[in-house]
Amino acid sequence: MLNENYQSTLQKYFSFSSDIQSGLKDTVIINRLNKAAFNIRLTDPRKTVNLADSALFLAKKLNYYFGIAEANRIKGVGFYYLSDTEQAVKNYIEALKYFKTINDKKNEARVYNNFGNLYKEINYNKALLYYKKALSIAKKLNIDEFTAGIYLNIATVLRFQGDYKNSLKYLEISKEIFAKTRDTINFITSLQNSGVIYYKLKDFETAKKQLFEAISQAKKNNLSKVIVGSNLALASIYLEQTEYFKAEASINEGIKYARGMGDNNSVYYYLHKAYELELKRRNYSKALKYLKEVHHHDSLQLSRNLSDNIGKTSSHYLQLQKIQKNELIITQQKYKETQYWWFITLIISILLLAALIGIVIFSFSQKRKQKKELKIQNTIATLEQKALQAMMNPHFVFNVINTIQYFIGIKESKAANQILTGFARLMRKHLEICLKSNITLFEEIQYLNLYLSLEKIRFDEKMNFYINIDSAIEVEEIIIPSMLIQPFIENAVWHGLLPKEDGGWIQINFTCIDNLLRIKIIDNGIGISNSSKSKTPSQHTSRGLELIHERVHLLNKINKTSIHITQTQTGASGTEVIITIPI
Repeated sequence: MLNENYQSTLQKYFSFSSDIQSGLKDTVIINRLNKAAFNIRLTDPRKTVNLADSALFLAKKLNYYFGIAEANRIKGVGFYYLSDTEQAVKNYIEALKYFKTINDKKNEARVYNNFGNLYKEINYNKALLYYKKALSIAKKLNIDEFTAGIYLNIATVLRFQGDYKNSLKYLEISKEIFAKTRDTINFITSLQNSGVIYYKLKDFETAKKQLFEAISQAKKNNLSKVIVGSNLALASIYLEQTEYFKAEASINEGIKYARGMGDNNSVYYYLHKAYELELKRRNYSKALKYLKEVHHHDSLQLSRNLSDNIGKTSSHYLQLQKIQKNELIITQQKYKETQYWWFITLIISILLLAALIGIVIFSFSQKRKQKKELKIQNTIATLEQKALQAMMNPHFVFNVINTIQYFIGIKESKAANQILTGFARLMRKHLEICLKSNITLFEEIQYLNLYLSLEKIRFDEKMNFYINIDSAIEVEEIIIPSMLIQPFIENAVWHGLLPKEDGGWIQINFTCIDNLLRIKIIDNGIGISNSSKSKTPSQHTSRGLELIHERVHLLNKINKTSIHITQTQTGASGTEVIITIPI
């Protein structure tokens, strides 16, 4: 059904092909494409990106600044729903540039609102800062429907912070405006959010009423995303009320819609919810089956990513071969031209011969340089692959699974669920960055927070951690090598804190001075020198740290940068690691 809708949409908008071919003068087509792309964002975000791409292509041909800006903004929204944070940031920055150029304050505010959505799950204060910038503009321009959307987003952040009373207050304001402006999609989304908050407040009957209404309206408007989210909340309510058949019905309907729209993340959550259901029913064999499906889902995703990596590497070598073949043809042609001019004059022939020798020597030198750089790049790629394996070593995975199994065994399903959810989020983020040589500082901080939160749950009071980020740092704009920091964190936990009887803490500080990103990792563990003395020669050393130093050495060599790493013991105990990266 979604495929047919998409095809009919394309046919409708590209039926104007005669207008496009005659000079692309009709900007109405671009605006309609952008509107169609935005309207489908909750149903099929991948098609949102495709339609926005079509609008962007046409707008660039017309040099239509508004169309270019809006297409970039909507592409960013599509990538946001696809969880591609890096690409969403790029599109939002591009959109903001064009909106500022044409002094379009209304849509400039929309982009600030979009940035707030990116931050709302990882940095509540920064999300609220962007929402308030957008709200200030929206109020000055007196745009009711946009103001309501920002209120909805602020309500979501307050819900994440646990401030349910104020969250409901903002939701009610937004719902009134959505009803007044007949904004059906956002009104339905507000209903879903209200239902989730009443669930958190344990007012199950009001929550169910809101969620049932959201599902009913969503089905009429083909909003699969709302149906998926509402059924997940209903399933949680039914589990708490021990209404297992109703919980099963909600899970089955939700997973059907999630699979229909290709939302693998939601499928994962529903598989885990099915596992919780069977665990409560004491149907342990079926619960184990769902747990295996969850594990298979993550393993399959990793396998696909590795296959993609192999395909990209193969394409890289094929491209190099093509370049070398073209260079050979060019050299042969120049040699023939040299022979022809040799018959005209001996002097010209000598000059040309000298030039040819110079070209050959230069070409040979360049090829040697290229081969040397390619060898270094291949070594870096190998080190990145090994670093990926070192980051998610089997001991860590088995320890997490054993911890989950222990809590299941003692019937502490809430604790098991908390660890399993944290582990799933860590694995998904691990899969996102495993194919990237470089990532944003934004993504790195996300990953570290997930990893340390999981270790904190496992070791409880044995470990505490703090992440401090200088307010002047724009984390979404700074690019750093991937897989660089986590091994030092892991080393601090396992070799610094855990050997202590009373546990300890880790602090990570991010600062920026004179175009240098400075990352300081401090712990109050037993100290790197003491840890080395306590190890026997047969004990395993941290291969992850060795891989980092090898990789940094090669990166400094090929990129002519100066990434610098120091590790020192601070007094009788404690360790300090300082990493500086040029930006």
